[in-house]
Amino acid sequence: MIVAEDTYDSLVDTIYGVIFGEATWDMFLGRWNEIVPGGKTTLFYHDPMRAEGASHIDKGFSDEWVESYSDHFASINPWAPAMSVMPMWRGFLSEELLPREQFVKTEFYNDFWKQCGETAIGMALVKRDGRMFNISSSIANGGPEDNRVYADTFTRLAPHLHRAVRYFEAGKGEKSADELGGRLFDAIGVGVLLVGDGGKLLSASAVGEQALTEGRSVRLDLQGKVWLADADANACLGRLLSQWRDGERQQVLDVNGVKLTLVRLQKSARIQFFDAPSIAIIIEPSAKPVAMDVPGLGGKFGLTRAEMKIMQGLLHGSSITDIAIESNRSRETIRSQLKSVFAKTGVNSQSELLRLVYFSERARRNN
Repeated sequence: MIVAEDTYDSLVDTIYGVIFGEATWDMFLGRWNEIVPGGKTTLFYHDPMRAEGASHIDKGFSDEWVESYSDHFASINPWAPAMSVMPMWRGFLSEELLPREQFVKTEFYNDFWKQCGETAIGMALVKRDGRMFNISSSIANGGPEDNRVYADTFTRLAPHLHRAVRYFEAGKGEKSADELGGRLFDAIGVGVLLVGDGGKLLSASAVGEQALTEGRSVRLDLQGKVWLADADANACLGRLLSQWRDGERQQVLDVNGVKLTLVRLQKSARIQFFDAPSIAIIIEPSAKPVAMDVPGLGGKFGLTRAEMKIMQGLLHGSSITDIAIESNRSRETIRSQLKSVFAKTGVNSQSELLRLVYFSERARRNN
C-alpha cells in the first residue's frame, strides 16, 4: 500500500496554498483525513512539565472531545513522555511511544481515545522551552505496516510543513496583504518570486529582488521574464508553467549553491482552464554539505560505485551536467544511472533521494 503521487502532490499544494493565503489549515487537515482510515487530525501543543495540552486546529474531532482533552486527558496522556524525546520532522507510530498492550490498559485509551480510533500517528513540528507543537492523526484500524505508510508520508511532507511553520512563526500568526507579498519570508531570510504566464515576474519579496539583482541563481531580462541560471532548471520551470500540463507540481533544485523550490500554485478548475498557471519560486541558501555515510547507504541498497558517485555529487549540489563532465560521461548515461538509483532506493526524485540520505544519516548518528 502506498499514498498515490497525485494525492501527495495535492497535500503539498494545500500547504503552499496555506502560506500564500489560497487555502486554510482546515483544508489541509481535511485532505489528509481523506487518505487515513477513519482519520481525525489535530495540530496541538503539549507541555509535559505542566501536564497540559490543547488542540489548536482540528478536523474530525467533536467539540466535546477537544474540550475533554484540554480539561483532563492531556494531563494523563501516556504518549507524552516518549513524544517529548522523539526527533522532530519524522513521522512516528503510537506503538513507538508505548506498546499497544500497555496502552489499551490505560484510562486515556478506555475512557477517551478508543471513541475516535484504535491507534495513532504523529510528528513533532516545534519544540521550545519543553513544550511541543505536533500534528497527530487517530486511525480507526490497520496494522503497523499499513500505518507506517502514513507516518512516512508525514516525513515526506516534513520539509514543506517546516517551511510553513517557520513562515507563521516569523509573523506571529498574523497575516496581511503585505505579508502575503513576501514580507514574512523576508523575515526568515527566504526570497519569493511569483511567476506567471510565459515566465513573467508578477511580484517579488525584498530578498527575492536581491536574488534577481545578484543573478546567481535567478535573473530578470528586459521583458520582465524570470530565468534560472541553469539550463536544466530553466527547462523545469518551463514545464511547470505549461498551461495544460498535469502531474508535476513542485520541484526542488540546486542552482549554483542556492536552493530553489518551484511550486505550481493550484487554482480552481475553472480558473485553471482559462488562465495560465503561476509558479512560486522560493529561494534559500542550500545546506552546506555534510559528511554522509554514502558507502554504507550504497551497500544497504545495492548501489554500484558509479551510482554512489552520482549520489555524492548530488549531495554536494552538483547538477547532472556537472557530474557528467567530471566523470567524462554523457548526460544520458548519468540520467540512466540516476534512474537506477531511484529504482533501488524507492524514490521518485532528486529531492526525495536527498531526504532519504539525510534521514538515514540522522538515524545512524542517533544510534
